[in-house]
Amino acid sequence: MKHNHNFDKPKSTQVRPVVIIDRPCGTGKTTEMIAGLVESKRYLVVTPLLSECERIIRDARVAFMQPEVIQDDPEIDTKKDHLIALLEARHNVVTTHAMFNNLADVEKMGLLDGYEIIIDEVMSVVDDGYRVKKKTWEQFYVNDGYVDINPDTGLITPTDLWVEHLEDVDDALSTSLYHAANAGRLYHLSDGINLAVMPEGLLKAGNSLTVYTYKAEGSIMFAYLKRLGLDPVHDTGSPEIEQRFVRQARELITVKDIRTLRGINLSYTSQTKTNSKKLDELVPKALSGLRRNRMSEVWLPDILITTPKSKWYRKGKDPKIGECGELLTPFKPGPYASGSRLSPAGHTEVRATWVPNTTRGTNDYKHCTHAIYLYDQNINPSILNWFGGPKVISNDDYALTELIQWLWRTQVRDGYPITLFLPSQRMQELLLNWLWEGQIPPNEWRKIRA
Repeated sequence: MKHNHNFDKPKSTQVRPVVIIDRPCGTGKTTEMIAGLVESKRYLVVTPLLSECERIIRDARVAFMQPEVIQDDPEIDTKKDHLIALLEARHNVVTTHAMFNNLADVEKMGLLDGYEIIIDEVMSVVDDGYRVKKKTWEQFYVNDGYVDINPDTGLITPTDLWVEHLEDVDDALSTSLYHAANAGRLYHLSDGINLAVMPEGLLKAGNSLTVYTYKAEGSIMFAYLKRLGLDPVHDTGSPEIEQRFVRQARELITVKDIRTLRGINLSYTSQTKTNSKKLDELVPKALSGLRRNRMSEVWLPDILITTPKSKWYRKGKDPKIGECGELLTPFKPGPYASGSRLSPAGHTEVRATWVPNTTRGTNDYKHCTHAIYLYDQNINPSILNWFGGPKVISNDDYALTELIQWLWRTQVRDGYPITLFLPSQRMQELLLNWLWEGQIPPNEWRKIRA
């Protein structure tokens, strides 16, 4: 079953302001946001990490509260319960991206009414992790009557049958899929391929929505706002600030190739499916060579690396970390980490700093002097098609935006030089074109491949 949806943007009737504040990384977006808060308004501020919540509570001139588990209150069992209590009391609230994504029911209760909603860094608004095998989908979900699918939009709704028998069939039908559908955020594309999106009510709630980010045109969230007909005002600031930022970046970033991985497909699909076994041999050897030669004197924690999680941690399970950063469970290296000389197994904390390739909005890694980016970044085809294809969001814009956001987790954000090992030729070209404002000197390629 395949749905040919109409992807035309709905006509906008909005009067509520939606603004994208687009400023270069490390130039004080969060500081600017904090400085603009006033006592006469009510705010819900959403940040990527708990550490940023704490910064806003500490630095804002208006009082903020953060949802917590209240041990001595039987009516507040979870952080979400506390968040609801804070909103009911009309406090200014700061919380994380992860919490905000689960507030569809809170929005329906009207608790976000009257709030100025500020999101620091674009959020993940689409998740394709709701796939079901084609035959399973057609037989058990559709033919047995557990889902209704809107023929025009593909919106999936659980039927009364699924609602009534949810616990009886939870061993056969996905409860996570049920909850996404019940929240009104699950869409069917074709053959059991489903996308969960951020509930649009969250992005239409409150008095206003303001998003602080950089290079918004390459973000999926920006494309989603436009698809919802919200027509955000895109404030890109001064061209002079952008030019100074790019030229400083050009002086600070040294790009290097990884010769043994040249020409290898490093897309997510290739690394985890198509070319997986070959890369499980090539990558650790390449990383070991870097460690022996060009990074022999670098302290391991100062090396920032991104790979698919399942390639760095055995079975994709990262070790548990204590409040002071100590390892509570041993590190079990995945196929890339094993033999790489970058991450010894066991409880030792002296290893390279692995982060997801979507990491943004944090200063926790600004000690890193070297970076290894093992991705040829692409938008998931299912997500790209749902938005209407490359006419809505450019795959190259997306790749460059993701790379820059990731890079600015290192010490380059504080104006210090870094060395970036970037084996994908496509990603090299995108980055160099940005750094050199479209005019790459021929000798730059020689420097990279030296």
